[in-house]
Amino acid sequence: MLLERLAAYANDHRGAVAPFHRDREFRWSLDIQTDGGVGVRAVSLLPLRDVDKPLRGVVHTVPAATRTVGVSANLAADDAQYVLGRGDEKTHPSRVAQCHAAYADLIRAWAESVAYEEDRIPHVLAAFYRDGGCERVPEVEGLQAKDGVLTTVDGGLAHRSTSAARFWCDRVASTKGSGRSGLCLVCRLEAPLANTIPGKVPASLVPGASNDAALVSINERSFGYDLTTQLTHTPICMTCADDVMVGLTGALSSEHTRAYSGQDTRLAWWTTGTSESDYMSLVFQPDPQDVNELFRSLHTGSPPASERLAGRFCWLAVGGHVARIMVREWVDMPLAADDPDIVNHDANIAAWFADHEIVPRRREAFTLPDGTQVPAGRRWHSVGAMAASLGRWDPDRNRYLPFVGKNSKNSGPNPDRPDSAMRHMLDVAVLNRPVPTAIRAHLIHRVCSDGRVDDVRAALIRLSATRSPDRRRTMSVPMGLDESCTDPSYVAGRLFAVFEQVQRAAHQPPRKKGDNSEDTGDENSRTSLNSTYADKYFRSAVTSPRPALIQGHRLSSAWLSKIRRRDGDGLAHWHKQRVEQLCQILEWPIGCPLRNGLRQQEWFVLGYYHQLGHSSSKSDN
Repeated sequence: MLLERLAAYANDHRGAVAPFHRDREFRWSLDIQTDGGVGVRAVSLLPLRDVDKPLRGVVHTVPAATRTVGVSANLAADDAQYVLGRGDEKTHPSRVAQCHAAYADLIRAWAESVAYEEDRIPHVLAAFYRDGGCERVPEVEGLQAKDGVLTTVDGGLAHRSTSAARFWCDRVASTKGSGRSGLCLVCRLEAPLANTIPGKVPASLVPGASNDAALVSINERSFGYDLTTQLTHTPICMTCADDVMVGLTGALSSEHTRAYSGQDTRLAWWTTGTSESDYMSLVFQPDPQDVNELFRSLHTGSPPASERLAGRFCWLAVGGHVARIMVREWVDMPLAADDPDIVNHDANIAAWFADHEIVPRRREAFTLPDGTQVPAGRRWHSVGAMAASLGRWDPDRNRYLPFVGKNSKNSGPNPDRPDSAMRHMLDVAVLNRPVPTAIRAHLIHRVCSDGRVDDVRAALIRLSATRSPDRRRTMSVPMGLDESCTDPSYVAGRLFAVFEQVQRAAHQPPRKKGDNSEDTGDENSRTSLNSTYADKYFRSAVTSPRPALIQGHRLSSAWLSKIRRRDGDGLAHWHKQRVEQLCQILEWPIGCPLRNGLRQQEWFVLGYYHQLGHSSSKSDN
């Protein structure tokens, strides 16, 4: 099904691209000036640079076919080792000689296939290589063996001559074809079958690939079924073989794709059978009004439009290794369905927003005394924000460390973010899957290490808890503070937050008259403390609550006494009452959890976050 969808994508988006052609970056141009015949008057090698990106070459659509380890030349535009016979310190001279000889033979075969009167270009190139024309090409600094080199004759691109596309199509059919005809599994027609997939995807589109990558390459017997090489057991005709790679390249280079530096996957999606759009834009940039509209559209009870019911949503995730593509995920599902039991894209996206919705710590925007604008929190978050929150928090810049590739020159701290973070988050969002256990554990690790639970991390924890396989289905996961929830870990998290609030109240200087600034929930805000109760005990409390809470209970007596002396019995009694209520629910101290598993750790952090975000007239004054 994947190959069928890719071939269909190529037919819908191919345009005027000739068969067995693909985009490639070129850094040099071999310019040949003639005397009007086949004689060469002058030759030069000129650099090609993108106007907008001076460090990059220029992209052209050129004849190209798959090559993994063998020597195989492409027509009229190829690597410097093929076109010029020049290598570098990383290439062996004998290998360069083989590549150059193969390229010269290809040019000679091209010239022999067409009369001079029909197309002069191949005859000029054949004469150039026959007469040792590459020896006249000047040496240039910085030329690498695998740099792309275009060929022009009298200013015209050689690969666009009148006979180039036809000759190349016949050439690929003879070299990549199996010599057999049969039933193609993609188009289901009798046609000449391919021996191997002839195209490649640029390495820039495949994370992890160091070279242009092939989707299927069975060039050793150990790779193939029944110890056979190439496409012996996968009958694909030559036309479909080309369409598959054109479709894959087009899908991975379209606007409907995402890849992040340092992540191991590129994701692409598209719809078929309809002009209706998907909801992926909401996943990346959730707008509250649009999210609510999505909920309304699915909960009205009226069936979706017939055109939307006919559509399919296609989802593809790929990674690479050297010159091969790994398909990490392929999903083909209905775009919408009138039966709620049928898995479909629209319902999955709605479930994503419903399962991670959280009541933010800050309900409204406000301004700090120094004039800093603090925006209101968010109820819904993008997959990018979710993946970013799995990395290290940078308190100096008040953000999560950015996505950084392994080979980046960035000398900053390691973001400590899983390579597969974005892929897993998109799987959870689009395919309605549980959050992987490794991602859940890593999130708790980062929460403890950073000492930070913000809206986006709390939303991800709620999503993890909601979709946890071991959650009791009768127990809902609250979006905001649930005072009726008696889960011991949740209540323990609330009690830890109350101890933190009591300490902050004890050491917080009274507000000056006219100071209407809001408490941000930061334990260090407007206090004289250098190290807080949370600083000392939060990390251990997540995994082992009882010792940290017992210590908080002991310290709270001094904090309450300080509040009583400074602010009177009323406020001190109110704080004490909150502590006693939670201790009563926990059956203090025996009912307080001694050790937390992963699920209990999530509930502890969620209770802690909810309690800190809970607004009260007493706590705000």
